[in-house]
Amino acid sequence: MYKQNETLNAFKGIRHGFFGKSGGVSSGIYDSLNCGPASLDLIDNVIENRWRAIHALGLEETKLFGLTQIHSTDVHVITPKSSDDFHQGDALVTKVKGFTLSVLGADCSPVLFVDRKAGVIAAAHSGWKGAVSGIIEAVVTNMCEQGASRENIHACIGPSIHQDSYEVRDDFIEQLRALSNFNTDEFIRTKSAQHYFDLPGFILAQCKLSQIHAESIGIDTYTNPEEYFSFRRNTHAGEKEYGRQISMIAMT
Repeated sequence: MYKQNETLNAFKGIRHGFFGKSGGVSSGIYDSLNCGPASLDLIDNVIENRWRAIHALGLEETKLFGLTQIHSTDVHVITPKSSDDFHQGDALVTKVKGFTLSVLGADCSPVLFVDRKAGVIAAAHSGWKGAVSGIIEAVVTNMCEQGASRENIHACIGPSIHQDSYEVRDDFIEQLRALSNFNTDEFIRTKSAQHYFDLPGFILAQCKLSQIHAESIGIDTYTNPEEYFSFRRNTHAGEKEYGRQISMIAMT
């Protein structure tokens, strides 16, 4: 039902999961653990699926926080006074035990962060726009403001589209070069006049620039249709709608 990262698993009192598409109640193209309320799936199905995911980690559904994701660098710090409505932005940070942070994905990268020594966690949604704009550094900065230290922050990139599946056009490459704060050529592979972008590799490079430890779970959403939703795969199949998988992290 979900994958875990060994490094994050080693931290006492941290629960996390990168969920796939199985184990829910949705049907059709949303089959079955669609956790995206912005999809056209029945909202009752989405709510039940989100409950199933959080229960799988042994957590309380009333303590689940999520986002209306907009491919930004907007980070929300969650405190005991925070609303549990969906916050508009692309990352959540907290130091409150019992609060679960979540992000959604369907090719974009979910990234989970921990500084167990300081008791600070975070979850981020990072497509290429967020990565180029600085979502990783924005998260790290906010975590440090809550007491974390860069040398103690560990991050893991969850299931997302990988380079062999991520064909891009010349205008994409031009934007990437113009907006990035380092040389991006190593993240573009050209084969038979077609270009392919390494999103997880690019995010790992951003993590290195932010001086944190990071790794990738190494799963390509596009090439795993039985296990993961993929916006690009559905688009190539002529389907306008798609499900979203959820990634979660909490301190207990």
